[in-house]
Formats: sequence, structure tokens, C-alpha cells
Amino acid sequence: MYASKYRIAALVFTLSMVFFCLASTDCWSKEYSPNVHWVFCIDTSGSMKMKGHRDLLKLITQKITNEFADPKKKIIKTGDRITIFSFDEKVRLEATALYQTEDDILPIREKLKQMNKRSGSLTFISEAIVQAIDLTNKYSRFFHTNALYVFTDGKSEPYSPKWPKKKIDATKARDAKNFKKISLSGKDNGLNIWLGVLKWDAFDDAKSLVKNIGKGGHLVDLTDFNRLSLEKALNDFAQTVRPRIMLSNIRDIDFGTIPYKSNPPYEKNISLNIQTDKIGEAPSIVGRIKFDPDNPSEISRDYPLDIDTTEDKMVLNFRLDKSDKLKPGTYRGKLELLPSQAKFGALEIQPSQFKVEFKKSGYASFYVWRVLVAFLICFTILFFLINKIKRKMPIRV
Repeated sequence: MYASKYRIAALVFTLSMVFFCLASTDCWSKEYSPNVHWVFCIDTSGSMKMKGHRDLLKLITQKITNEFADPKKKIIKTGDRITIFSFDEKVRLEATALYQTEDDILPIREKLKQMNKRSGSLTFISEAIVQAIDLTNKYSRFFHTNALYVFTDGKSEPYSPKWPKKKIDATKARDAKNFKKISLSGKDNGLNIWLGVLKWDAFDDAKSLVKNIGKGGHLVDLTDFNRLSLEKALNDFAQTVRPRIMLSNIRDIDFGTIPYKSNPPYEKNISLNIQTDKIGEAPSIVGRIKFDPDNPSEISRDYPLDIDTTEDKMVLNFRLDKSDKLKPGTYRGKLELLPSQAKFGALEIQPSQFKVEFKKSGYASFYVWRVLVAFLICFTILFFLINKIKRKMPIRV
């Protein structure tokens, strides 16, 4: 009876050791940045610089200069385009620049400063928006999402009652045609037009404008700069135009262990759950690994990683062609996930960087576990053979 208990205990111990050995090894087996086209249409009519009143034109241009056109604020990103329009009775393209370095913003900042000296008459808002739409269409091939930000005291005055009737009728017809085009752009192309209202007594006029704009129209209250932040408004705006991919509960990624003796290439696929926002289809993502320089073997510092995606899954396809040439040890690096500029220039990935590692088995680890497993199997077989022989031997009294 006791011998039977010992045999069961020995068997359980042996199987546990074998399972532990097998479970603890794997032996069985150009940088793109999210881009947004920032288009600002700034009212330079006389009502923005009325004597005895707050200088709204100076205030808004300074706010854009200090709270937006400052890389330290991290609202604009490398690869974003910035365009400035001014408008009163006429519309002017003041400046447009692709942001790569801080020097690229200098012309924008200078133009904003010069605009403070201008004071026109009338306010042809719809014409400014239409010309801005035409420009965004020109660059739509390079930017996934475009939107316009219009700063005005809120009242649209495209014509003067002192004009000849023929000129007034032509301007009214042009204004109506403009709003129809603006409405279609918001409905069909998803264009967002944010109307930043700077004067409270013109708020009702601004509401009427937004209604005429249609689906893509949004009203932003900027009547009190002591209470409301342009920086926050622009940050909120950026969140609406940069589609996002979110990966949750992921810290480090382990690409497994390469056996000491294996036929290259070594491949490992890892599937991750993702959540997409404002995309509606499988996102286009590329990846690269920057391996640490002090890894056991020299390996390409900038290692491309193939990525397959669906709307809710991301599969990392890790492949090492010359895995048999690597020295034993642990290899570490950092994975960076990037939007594919060809399809999603405005894509944000959160988080976008992860620590990664994989191991290459050494000579000792390759053979020791095999010897250990062989020993345990032999021990188990020997144990049962001895017990079987003992059972056949005559019992001495």
C-alpha cells in the first residue's frame, strides 16, 4: 500500500518536472508623422480694429503666434502644413508653409505680425472659406483630413449698400453660390469649418453663418480670452481631425526564443487588439525596430517590421533571416509604430513605442534541458521496471 503511494508521488513529480522544462522554453517550436493642414482665415475688416474697443485683430494674431506657431506647444507636428488667409472685402493668401523645422514657421509669424497694420472694409466670409477650400483640395492628396479655422467678429458683410445695384446683386449671387459649395463640402467631403467668434454682440450672426455652412460648421466661443484658451480650442480641433488607433494594456513585446540550432529564418507573429477612431477601415501602419547597440551580436539598428491590420486587430510579423548567425543572449530594442503616409497621413497611434526583446538559446541551455528531460524519462522508465521486477520476485517470510 505504501509502495503504491510512493510510486504515484514519484510519477507526479516526474511529470511535473517534464512539464516545467517544456513550458519554460520555446524549443518546440523613412519616418512619417501625422499631418494636418492648418488653414486660418482671419478677418481684417475695420470692425476688428475699432478705436476705443479691444484690438481683436492684434489679439488673435498674437494668440496664433504665441499659442499655435510655437513648436514647444506641440500642437503642430512635423509634416503639417500651415496656411494663412486674410479677408475683408477681398481675400488674400498671406502665406503657406510645410513645417519641418522652426525656420519654416518664421514667414508665418512675420505675416501675422504684418496683418496687424491692415484694416479693410466689409467682411466677405464666404469668399474666404471658398478660396480656402480650393487650396485644401489642391493639397488633399498629401493630407488625410483638412479643416478650416475662421476668426471673425461674427458679422458677414460682403457688400456695401452704397454700391450700384448691379454690383450688389452679383455679390449676393456669389455669396449664395459660395455657401452652397461650402455646405456640399461639409456634407460630401467631411470638411470641418470652425468659426471662432471674437465678439459677443455678433454671436447670433455667427450662429446664422454656421447654419448656412451646414453639416461641417462648428461654432467656437472665443469672446473672452481670459476665460477661454485658443490653445485649448486648437488642441480640441486637432483631436477631431487626427484619426487615432489605440492599443491598450501593452507594455513590452517578447518575440520569443530562437533555438540554438534552427533553420533560418526565425519567424514569430504576435496579434494585438486595437481600437480605431474615425477610420472605418483597416488602418495602414508600418513598423520598425531600433535595436540597442550593445546587443550580443551586431544587428541592423533600423529593422523593418511587417504589419497586417484589420479594423480591430494588428499582427506583428517578426522575421530574422540570419538567425543562425546570432550569438546566444538577450536582444533588446524599441519598436516604433508609424502611419503609412501613402494612405493615412493624419493617423495617430497611441501608444506608438514599445520595448521589445527576443532571446537566442546558448549551447548549454540547448543541451542541458534535453539531457534533463532524457534523464527524467529514463528515471521514470527505470523506476517502473524496478517496481515491476520487485512484484515478480518471491516474497521472503
